[in-house]
Amino acid sequence: MGSLFVVKVNIARGANLVGGSSGGDFVQEVRAAAGIDRLIGEYVSLKTSGRKLKGLCPFHDEKTPSFTVDPEKGLFYCFGCQVGGDVFKFYMLHENAQFPDALRELAQRFGVPIPQHRGGSSGEQTRLREMHREAAAFFRSSLASGAGATASRYLARRGLDTDTVQHLKIGYAPDSWDALKSRLRQAGYREEELLKAGLTVPRKDGRGSYDRFRDRLMFPIEQAGGGVIGFGGRILGEGEPKYLNSPETPLFQKGRHFYGLSWSRDAIREADRVIIVEGYTDFASLWQAGVRNVVAVLGTSFTPEHARLLARYTHRAVINFDADRAGRSAADRAVTVLMEHDFELRVLELPDGQDPDGHVRAAGAEAYLKLAAGAPSFIEYVISSACAGRDITTPEAKAQAVADILPRLADLNNRVLLAAAMARIAQRLDLKEADLRAEFRRVAPALRRGEAPPAPARPRPARNCSLAERQLMHLLLTCSDVRREVAGTAREEELRDLPAGHIIMVLLDQERAGHEVTVEGLQALLEKEDQARLLAAVMEDFPGLVAADWKESWHIIQKENLEKESRILQRQLTQSMEEGGDTTDVERLLRRKLEVRRLIETL
Repeated sequence: MGSLFVVKVNIARGANLVGGSSGGDFVQEVRAAAGIDRLIGEYVSLKTSGRKLKGLCPFHDEKTPSFTVDPEKGLFYCFGCQVGGDVFKFYMLHENAQFPDALRELAQRFGVPIPQHRGGSSGEQTRLREMHREAAAFFRSSLASGAGATASRYLARRGLDTDTVQHLKIGYAPDSWDALKSRLRQAGYREEELLKAGLTVPRKDGRGSYDRFRDRLMFPIEQAGGGVIGFGGRILGEGEPKYLNSPETPLFQKGRHFYGLSWSRDAIREADRVIIVEGYTDFASLWQAGVRNVVAVLGTSFTPEHARLLARYTHRAVINFDADRAGRSAADRAVTVLMEHDFELRVLELPDGQDPDGHVRAAGAEAYLKLAAGAPSFIEYVISSACAGRDITTPEAKAQAVADILPRLADLNNRVLLAAAMARIAQRLDLKEADLRAEFRRVAPALRRGEAPPAPARPRPARNCSLAERQLMHLLLTCSDVRREVAGTAREEELRDLPAGHIIMVLLDQERAGHEVTVEGLQALLEKEDQARLLAAVMEDFPGLVAADWKESWHIIQKENLEKESRILQRQLTQSMEEGGDTTDVERLLRRKLEVRRLIETL
């Protein structure tokens, strides 16, 4: 959208509604009851800015708030992505809903009586939401019935009391092939709707469907603003999978939601920190113990959508996944994604491989929160993971640890955090920080492109530097103006094959990065052979050499490179003509040779 879009709701949109108010009055009642600052405040952390409110836009990635809410006008607008509108437009965009669904759902959320239908049918999303609400109610009633006795005993063994079970709307899916299906069909839902909601599974013979969830403890999954959109079911007997989630549906995508966020979002805002756990019972036990700023992932990899969702409430997180290999892998993924979204991170690994559920029940909320507050930062976690099981007193183990660590830092955009990380890694592994930085600069470009890092360069045979190279190195080391000019002029391909080429490239890299260029600093980045060449150039006397002479030295180097290329081209031409090579190839070589000769003559 290129300009402010204001939703204008006319009477026709509500014309099929009758009852306590006309269609237009009903729309206005819902608009007033929701309140644009009240609704958006449930999704976005807003701060007062004069007579308006500002926050980070939920519709695109940004670090500086450009999303503005005007309560007086009842409008929102983002100056970054140019999306705007009223309370209905916000809900439609955020929840991927059509206007009739948005109107009805906001009315239900904010307690506005819904007029009866004169005709027509509800939108698909509304039907799906109502179906999930009916299913959740059925599961709760099943838990309270005699059929749910085994599930109730399981909850008691896990230490979950009645208040927690009721607050989290935990239920039970009976050990039946069609108990839920029969209830929903009686409520008027069609077979195809049950399948689309993921509540039933089609039979292999194509004749109807059966309940997806059977003999499972049921955890309703709500969207951030409330309303059931899916379920997670834990099996009570033997069998696999242990946990079964709703499939992807028009309402539910695992990579865009958390379990528990609808109940914990206010606590997360208040604490300005979120604790991220893996399981439903982890969440439930922490919630019952009084740790309310918590969410659980839904058995899927951590996604950028997860990070953007949490960023509406806080930019500080503690990751507390299981200590097994799968948990560590999931934690690694979450660390990477959250760091890319500028979160301040800690990674909590509980003693003796405990999970959050077992630990908080044994030690209590106070002990758990103390451990969370003292959990290592992301870089300490990364270093510890890389060093685990290795004797880092050996050079080989240090190299392997660095190879594990650096890919985790490649996408770190915050230069302050990166600098702190480099210093801490060097300290823990007893390395020179300059060496570590040099290795990072070598591998980072490939890692950011998703490629394997290049192999370390093989030592080059010793060659003597020409006078022009030695003079250029001397001037680069002693004159900052020369460094700036050469850094803006020299290309890597002109330096690569020179005896002093690697030294000059490292020196220019330091200049371009804004680092102080010193002999000591460069020595730390170079192999012994190049260290000697560098010192020779520093110590050598060049009578009458002034800063402006760098251009002459540079021209000599360029000319030597071109002369070398000319000789190679001549050999290729001779070989091609003797072997009766392709005419086009001969012409190409000849044109390049003539071009090289012209370049030599201009120097």
